[in-house]
Amino acid sequence: MESMDLAGRSILLVEDEPLICLDTARRLQTAGAKVFADSHLDKALGLAGHADLSAGVLDFDLGNADSTLICWKLLDRRIPFSVHTGRVYSAFRQWPAAPVILKPANRGLIATVAGLFR
Repeated sequence: MESMDLAGRSILLVEDEPLICLDTARRLQTAGAKVFADSHLDKALGLAGHADLSAGVLDFDLGNADSTLICWKLLDRRIPFSVHTGRVYSAFRQWPAAPVILKPANRGLIATVAGLFR
């Protein structure tokens, strides 16, 4: 069982693969986080403006779109985020403070997200 490292935190989860989204959301919730999740760019951009947001876990590939706009919005709001992806892109150099978590995520997911607050 994962600890409550994320207690009191609100996490934006952007993931377009339903099973990965459910598993990742469950893991974040088990660690104490409130999760705002969506798989579509437009809806996720709206959630990225939520007043209580603490951090983001973003899948980069979203079908015909990617999470670039969400990354910039979170950066503008000074909200830390990690990129949760199956591929590594040179575009990630735009956000050097954002750790990249390669799929499939392991137990390091919660530690990486908790590390965003240190």
